[in-house]
Amino acid sequence: MRCFVGVPVTGSLARECKELSLGLPRATPRPNLHLTLAFLGQCTPAGVARLSGELQSLAGRFPAFELDFDCCEAFPAEQGPFLALTTTVSGPLNTLHEALWECLSRQGVEREQRAFRPHITLAKPGLALVPQTGHWLLSVDQLCLYQSEMIQGEVPTYRPLSQHPLTGMV
Repeated sequence: MRCFVGVPVTGSLARECKELSLGLPRATPRPNLHLTLAFLGQCTPAGVARLSGELQSLAGRFPAFELDFDCCEAFPAEQGPFLALTTTVSGPLNTLHEALWECLSRQGVEREQRAFRPHITLAKPGLALVPQTGHWLLSVDQLCLYQSEMIQGEVPTYRPLSQHPLTGMV
């Protein structure tokens, strides 16, 4: 099964994301909204079980924090093909991201070569859109291990396999 680690987008930010993508073709379904922290590729059920335990331990070391997305723009470049909320890597996010990859490396997961660019995909509109600035806050309060499944043609469905609240102290 194809897996990744991310942070789910819920509450008021999920509502705002749906408003930003309203009327756009191929908008991301609300349950699929997330911030990807690490793509894992193919995982076995035994690997998922081991990784879930590691993620639980890792999440217990980090306190929850807010992440401010300040732009809604074409991603990964000016021509898209996606519309996404974007931000720069902040101190708490960078620390969590690096610790996650240390954990994953110990589990034999090979680190992605491309640079980490935090984003939340809103749609794949297939047309150029004017960038917007603003403040969209994501509560980074849990790590989620997701399975990515292609259920209806080209639209992936992301199913949470395990969720791990960030419970560390500041």
